[in-house]
Parts: sequence; structure tokens; C-alpha cells
Amino acid sequence: MVYRILWLSRHKPLPSQLRELRRIFGSVMVIQDAKPFSSADEIRQRFVSGGYDDIVVVAPLSVIQRLTELGIKPLWAEMELCDPEKAEVWASGRPYRFKCFRRIMAIKIIYGSP
Repeated sequence: MVYRILWLSRHKPLPSQLRELRRIFGSVMVIQDAKPFSSADEIRQRFVSGGYDDIVVVAPLSVIQRLTELGIKPLWAEMELCDPEKAEVWASGRPYRFKCFRRIMAIKIIYGSP
């Protein structure tokens, strides 16, 4: 059976991320959806209507928090700063490489004064 993953990001998965998903789940089909979304409810609708088994989401923490409240526990691709020669991607002029996937079970946002 193929494990279907919705990749909700404007960035395609890195080869190292695909390798890790295969290591974790075996046979995977990663379907990228780069279209903008307006809410966590819209993301949930895309996930459910597509019949996906899992989801990787790049979104603001408040949106991911709402997803977890809706019962969706997305995967998060943890990235780490690295030496330039080991970089898989560059963001804001800094080199990063993929470290691992983590499952987001909940997010608690506590606001304070600036």
C-alpha cells in the first residue's frame, strides 16, 4: 500500500526529506499543493477530501495550532543551520540542511508584552 502525503508548501520536498519519508513509511506518494490557503479549516478540507494519510505543512504557528485542534497532527520538517558546503537550501542568506521530521501534537501560544 502506498502512503499518501500532502505536501502543503510552495517549496518542493528535498531529496533527503523524501528519503526520510520512505524510511519511515515505506512506499510513499508525496503530492505537493503550493496553492495559498486562507485558514486551517481550508487545509483540513483539502486533506480530508484528498484522502491523504499524512500532511507536511509550512504555515504560521497559529494555523498549525488550529490544525491540531481540528484533529490533524502534521509532520514538521526540522531544518538546521550548517556549513555552507553542506547546505541543501539557503534561506535569508543562511545555509540549512534537513535534520528530521517531527509530529506536531499541539502548540500552545502564550503572548506577552513586547
